[in-house]
Amino acid sequence: MIELNDISKAFEGKPVLAHVSLQVPGGITCLMGVSGRGKTTLLRILLGLEAPDAGQVIGRPERIAVQFQEDRLVETLTVGRNLKLALGRAYDEQRAESCLTALGLPDSLGLRVSTLSGGMKRRVSLARALLFPAPLLVLDEPFQGLDDATRQRAIAAVRAYARDRAALVVTHDADDAAALGANLINL
Repeated sequence: MIELNDISKAFEGKPVLAHVSLQVPGGITCLMGVSGRGKTTLLRILLGLEAPDAGQVIGRPERIAVQFQEDRLVETLTVGRNLKLALGRAYDEQRAESCLTALGLPDSLGLRVSTLSGGMKRRVSLARALLFPAPLLVLDEPFQGLDDATRQRAIAAVRAYARDRAALVVTHDADDAAALGANLINL
């Protein structure tokens, strides 16, 4: 279990987080709250990308699978090369194809990222996180920009690939949290 204890963070004197404590147990946990409440800042602190002004993170694993709000794909490479770049030795073409198919992107390994729509890129970045071997999966608004049918496929994929690890998912949609069968934390 990962714990964030009494986390506080301010930017230019403006408090973003004040004395936030939470636990991320096994299974899927959804972090919800209105825009500007500090969800992404809290994720950055959890990931070790941002230092808190006060408080501590306990139990942060060495390896964390992450999908950021931005897709962060290399536009000039194919989908498969993007996955290989992130996964390294853990890359398995069959597993990658299976995950992409589950996300509604069959036969897409050879497609250049620059030719994909925004929703397709979002799913490729989700596949990259789902396939990364780590005990913690962190997804920042993974279903953003997806239509309803595609969103349901992505939710099913997250449920399947997060089955044996802790997952923290930021979402603004209570229906997504319910479909994920997630524990809820409201900021």
